[in-house]
Amino acid sequence: MKKRYLKAIPFLALAAAIAGMFVARAIVSISMIVMVIYALIFTDPRKTFTSFFKDPILVALSLIFFGYLFSSLYSTEDHGYLMERLRLKLPFLALPVAFASLNKKISQPVFYSLLYFFLIIVSATTIIVIIKYAADFKEINIAYVQGRVMDTPFNHIRYSLMVSFAIFIAYYLFGLKFFLRYPWERWLIAGLGFYLMCFLHLLAVRSGLVAFYLCVFYLIFNHIFRRRQLKTALCLSTIVLVLPILAYVMLPSVKAKITYMKYDLDQLLLFRNASGFSDGGRIISIKEGMAIFKENFIFGTGVGDLKHEMSEKLKEAPEAPPDYLLPHNQFVFVAAGTGIAGLLIFCLGIFLPLFNRKNLGNILFICFYIIVLSSFFTEATVEEQMGTAFYLLFLLLMHGYIQSENS
Repeated sequence: MKKRYLKAIPFLALAAAIAGMFVARAIVSISMIVMVIYALIFTDPRKTFTSFFKDPILVALSLIFFGYLFSSLYSTEDHGYLMERLRLKLPFLALPVAFASLNKKISQPVFYSLLYFFLIIVSATTIIVIIKYAADFKEINIAYVQGRVMDTPFNHIRYSLMVSFAIFIAYYLFGLKFFLRYPWERWLIAGLGFYLMCFLHLLAVRSGLVAFYLCVFYLIFNHIFRRRQLKTALCLSTIVLVLPILAYVMLPSVKAKITYMKYDLDQLLLFRNASGFSDGGRIISIKEGMAIFKENFIFGTGVGDLKHEMSEKLKEAPEAPPDYLLPHNQFVFVAAGTGIAGLLIFCLGIFLPLFNRKNLGNILFICFYIIVLSSFFTEATVEEQMGTAFYLLFLLLMHGYIQSENS
């Protein structure tokens, strides 16, 4: 009996980490620590590390931490910022080891239940967001015209990515005819998926919307060419054609966002002005990040010095962007900080899971990767705690489950 309770610890910690992303950052960190302690103390460490080293995906992910650690040898400007970067990359070392202890132990009921739990949590948090929006409707719509968004539990971009992923969790679970206890839960899952799809458009965060539509396009092609399900593909195609038009006509937040985006880009392209403008600042930050990469091609400027180097570059930029920006592109961020050496290590860790045929056979895994990779081109997604937690927890959970199912 005691052994059975011990086996539940990592899964309870994983559920706590998922909830913690929306409740308190400390819960996420504590839950990860619990998972690592379980792997090192309550399992046979020899078996855990054997499983770890036998899985090239886990090893490749851990190398990302060492790529950042190596760059610390020549980071001299800001030791506080360096330690922050290393702390944020520590889960890339610790969590693969923790999940190695769960090798062939992630059962189908546990996996589906954790996905269902995430869907419920995301849906619950959106209700709070909508209540706040309704309470201050006019002011928030004015904020959208000024390039801001409604309040979300944490960074609105990471949040929109999670909402987008939750939509496809609903699609995935409904397709599998999953329910936890009662058959009517299938329709609850479908209803939550539709509701979150509407909410994502109301939120009007482009990263989440782009990820959503890219996933829908993938599913359309999947149903046409792989599954030969033309009716499903037609339904999804209708969503792609009709939903954006309805959102633009019916939701003031969408219309305001598009108006502001056009104004923002006009300021940059016509007047070379990026002062106080989000899109202009993003573009200039990527441009200056690439300049730093070219100047420090092999090993980068050192991830601890990147903040200082970017500040110096941005101060000299004629477009006058804010000087606190970092490259708004995950690949450029890594390249500027760690050079081509670090970028190759990072790309190995990020892309290797896509070369696993078992992973590629799971549509939810593909949708997850589309969501994450699409965000990498406009955000340094895993340079922040929630982005790192979202990426690693669900990547390792899905990879572990898929390997367990196919073992």
